[in-house]
Amino acid sequence: MTTPPPQDPSGGYGAPQPANESSKTLGIIGVVCAVICWPAGLIIAIIGLNKVKQTGESDSLFKAALIVSIIVGVLGIIGSIANFSMAAGMS
Repeated sequence: MTTPPPQDPSGGYGAPQPANESSKTLGIIGVVCAVICWPAGLIIAIIGLNKVKQTGESDSLFKAALIVSIIVGVLGIIGSIANFSMAAGMS
């Protein structure tokens, strides 16, 4: 009598692939830069989104960095316009 071959513990689907650490790091850097320096956060978010499209990884950190960069940028531009108009009105 022969023994059956051992079964694959993953159910035949293979082991899950670990997430790429460089993408996670780049995503975190993108979010931090989005708050500190929105143009840098915007650029990192765009680069990261293009990178994860090719690899099929999660893009949530890059989407967050993109959204935060846009919001901070728009608020900064509105604040600058308001500041210049107030300064022009005082002179």
